[in-house]
Amino acid sequence: MAILETDRLRLREFTLDDLDDLDDLAAMVADEEQMRFYPATRTRDEARAWIERNLALYEELGFGTWLIESKLIESRATGAFLGYSGIRPLELAGVAHMEIGWHTTKASWGRGIATEAASAVHEAAFDRFAQTRLLAMIPPDHVASRRVAEKIGMHEDAEIVFEGARYVTYTSMRA
Repeated sequence: MAILETDRLRLREFTLDDLDDLDDLAAMVADEEQMRFYPATRTRDEARAWIERNLALYEELGFGTWLIESKLIESRATGAFLGYSGIRPLELAGVAHMEIGWHTTKASWGRGIATEAASAVHEAAFDRFAQTRLLAMIPPDHVASRRVAEKIGMHEDAEIVFEGARYVTYTSMRA
């Protein structure tokens, strides 16, 4: 079932079936180039555990991180998986935040997929899931992701160190 839809994309909850068919997600998070801005690549078991955490978030909060798939027929021949985007609770220095995030496959880079998905998530976070503030944590040298944050209306806030890695935070408030 689709949670969000745009002209080109459908964002849906990960499902138990996705636990059985991890190939696309596992390949993305195991690829060094696609994970160069993350602290480390991930194993297939870590990808499975991440989906399981999202299934628990859906149950507990009604939202989490959603799978991005293409609605375009020509994309289905090569697979519909384009990445993921969503919101999740995050605690920084004892303060609760709602983090927005996005990560798309290499084949999706430069096509506006991250911006389109993140924009839909950003809007839904405020309008549908009653959030009042969103935070994005982006490595300082991840220029493409910083552009996505700016395009969806977020503003650079501060530089922080989280779990040993440097990030620039972007925030937005409910209008």
